[in-house]
Amino acid sequence: MANMVPTQQTLDVRTLGGMYASAFIPGAAGVVPVGTQTRLFLDPLGGAANSGIPQTLCTSNFFNGRTESGEIITAFGMQAMVYETTNAHVAVASTAAIQAAAIRNLSYTLELKGSTYPITSLATLPCPLGANTAFQNGGRGVAPFRFPRQLPLQLKGTQSFSVTIRCEHNIATSGGTNGFRIYFYMPASKGIPLGQLSGA
Repeated sequence: MANMVPTQQTLDVRTLGGMYASAFIPGAAGVVPVGTQTRLFLDPLGGAANSGIPQTLCTSNFFNGRTESGEIITAFGMQAMVYETTNAHVAVASTAAIQAAAIRNLSYTLELKGSTYPITSLATLPCPLGANTAFQNGGRGVAPFRFPRQLPLQLKGTQSFSVTIRCEHNIATSGGTNGFRIYFYMPASKGIPLGQLSGA
């Protein structure tokens, strides 16, 4: 993380548009096994090699694991939603206990500018639309996580960024072939330095 660069020389083309990616962590025989992992922000639009699920929204395509040359991305926070689905990505009626176990036992690691930072469970990334259970990481009464106001996460042209989600303990599922879909959102702005524009 670094202090924001001066913005008077930057054309902000997408204020708070955010970065979004989706991933799937599969189960087998009623359990998501310890060590199972998935990665976000590495697949292009339609790709699924790293995330386990095709990326369908263009906000996950512009990133592709690395900031575009000449762009500046400033992220102000992180949010994560976790839902139980079948391995065919069909939503199921999960339970509060299963959702709580997933939130507690799925960790996340940031790969940032060539360095790796293991963090902790997804419980630390609440989302207004997250799992509203006894072990909340979401709901109307839970404030989303934000970086300190003067210390947002800033990525400059060609700098790398991705997120790895890993199962740290076996997680029981409600069906023999169920797993968990993870939605990861970062409120952010995308800027283009004025010097990159023709005639500037």
